[in-house]
Amino acid sequence: MVEEIATVVQVDASGVWLQTKVVSSCKSCSAQDSCTSGVVAKAMTRRDYRFFLPQASSELLVGQQVRIGIAEEVLVKSAFLVYLLPLLMFIGAVAVSVAGGWNEGVQLLVGLAGGYAGMLLARRFGANLGSVQQQVHLLAVLPTLAVENQ
Repeated sequence: MVEEIATVVQVDASGVWLQTKVVSSCKSCSAQDSCTSGVVAKAMTRRDYRFFLPQASSELLVGQQVRIGIAEEVLVKSAFLVYLLPLLMFIGAVAVSVAGGWNEGVQLLVGLAGGYAGMLLARRFGANLGSVQQQVHLLAVLPTLAVENQ
C-alpha cells in the first residue's frame, strides 16, 4: 500500500475533506534551481490536492493529520491507463499507416488520432476502476503534538 499524509480541511456529516501536498522529486535534487525540469516542475505542479473521503470518522477535527493509503495495484492500473495505453495506441496507429504505405503527414495524423483514442479509452476504463473516494483508505489518525511554554 502506498501511503501519504493528509490534512483534514473540512468535516461534513457524510465524511471529511482531505488535502495533500504534491511534492515533486525535484525538491530533493541539489540542482533544482539550475535544471530546466526543476523550473518547469515549480511552475506547472499543483501544490495541493483536495478530495472527499465519505464515511470517514466523524471524530476527526479540522487541522488533524491522517495517514491515507492506496493499493499498489490500483496505482499500477491507473499509470498503465494514463501513460501506456495512449502511447501503445499511437504506436499501433503509426505502424498500421506505415504498413499501408501512406505518406508521413498522414502517418502523423493517424498516430495522433490513435493517441487521442487511447486517451478516450483510458478515461472510459478509468471510470470502471472507481472513484478516488473508493480507492483511498483511511489508515490512521496521527497524534497531535502539543508544546507547552514553561
